[in-house]
Amino acid sequence: MTASTRKTSAQALSTTAGIVTAIAGSALLYAPTRLGPLIGLTSKRDAQLVGVLDLALSPGLMFGRPQWPWLAARAVSNVATGAFTLRRAKDGASRRNARVFSTLLAAATVTDLRAVRALARTTA
Repeated sequence: MTASTRKTSAQALSTTAGIVTAIAGSALLYAPTRLGPLIGLTSKRDAQLVGVLDLALSPGLMFGRPQWPWLAARAVSNVATGAFTLRRAKDGASRRNARVFSTLLAAATVTDLRAVRALARTTA
């Protein structure tokens, strides 16, 4: 894979991540009691907090130039969100959901960091 191809793929990943993050953030902000429990958050306020964080990152992921700092910020926020969700889960079902969600965030973080590396190399 050439550097140009890696950059284009990483840029597409950042834009896609921004769209997904905006949708997830909006959903958690506007329907926190319905969607929060799906990720292990039973508190309305906790789910809205995660939604606001997602919405804060999404414009940079989609439109920020360079994109790699935004992907790096998302990677950090994924780790923080996963830890927060695991910490706030209260019962068996919410703990299970929080573990699944945190695992998905970990996978997204690995992908984000690979894209950060590709984008940072091409802008250096």
